[in-house]
Amino acid sequence: MSSRYLVLPMGEAAGISPELIIKALNDEKRRAFGRVIVVGDKMLFRKVSKDLDIPLPFTSFVESDEELVSSIAAGEETIFYNLRCIDLEKFRYGQLSADTGLACYAVTAKAVNLIQNSYGSVLVTPPLDARSLAMAGVETTNYESMISTFAECSRGMAMLDAGGVKIFSHTHHMSLRESLETIRFELILDTIIKVDSLTQDKSVFDLDKPLAIASANPIHADTLEYEKEELEAIMPAVAKAGEIGINIVGPVSADHLMHRASKGLYRAVIALFHDQAHIAAMSLDFEHTVTVNWGWPFLAVRVDRGSMIERAGKGIMKPYSLVQALTVARKYISQGVIS
Repeated sequence: MSSRYLVLPMGEAAGISPELIIKALNDEKRRAFGRVIVVGDKMLFRKVSKDLDIPLPFTSFVESDEELVSSIAAGEETIFYNLRCIDLEKFRYGQLSADTGLACYAVTAKAVNLIQNSYGSVLVTPPLDARSLAMAGVETTNYESMISTFAECSRGMAMLDAGGVKIFSHTHHMSLRESLETIRFELILDTIIKVDSLTQDKSVFDLDKPLAIASANPIHADTLEYEKEELEAIMPAVAKAGEIGINIVGPVSADHLMHRASKGLYRAVIALFHDQAHIAAMSLDFEHTVTVNWGWPFLAVRVDRGSMIERAGKGIMKPYSLVQALTVARKYISQGVIS
């Protein structure tokens, strides 16, 4: 039995995810990411295929683990694992519901289960929508919390891969005011240590280059004046990290940091705030930025987009971001990366 399949849950059914999956698996770059298992509702995908006039790319349809084993043994390239979870009589493109939220939850749980049972190696996730999950009464309304629940593990650490620039963030999905409260010596040092430990794979990271951390405030390279956050938290944490053997520079003003990172000067960079990371990543390479989650029992790569429900069912989406996520996932496992 091969465990080299990439596994995709279908994401938010009422959004762009089914369209992205069908188009990505029909893309001319298809061979770059190899064998794939998609978990979703077969009748929904047939509807999307018919409505948008895009051929279904699947070479095999299965409805049980036993059938999946047979398809894997037969060397099927693109397997669809059918979970009947969408009521098509109620389904409408762009219309979020408890039904689509429960479906997203169910297909993600099954996708994780397939990897845990060695049917696949990497989880690749298309967009979901927290609103439909909330409508369904699901407490875990993002992939990170869902996967941590399903895999019974602590949350991993997300890294943006923007055209090869690797960006970690000290904080995620919190207000700027709340984020400033986390700029404390012990928390900054903890993030530095975590990022250093996660970037030791020489097949992915250049270990001859330092990590770099952003400043919280605008600074200049020749400045003699720093703000409280730099003086009391970031600079002492960088100094302490150096004492324990971590190769890191900073704080570097964020505008300079991301430019230098794009020139290949750093192993990876640490942004302090969500937008400090995401605005830079999207500016560097909007269509090819993906999120890689490290530290879980398996590798997970995510399309860094929303569900875009206003565009669903119109056939206007390009699959670049999902193709990139699949390509990055295949590249990493081909290099021996497992988590």
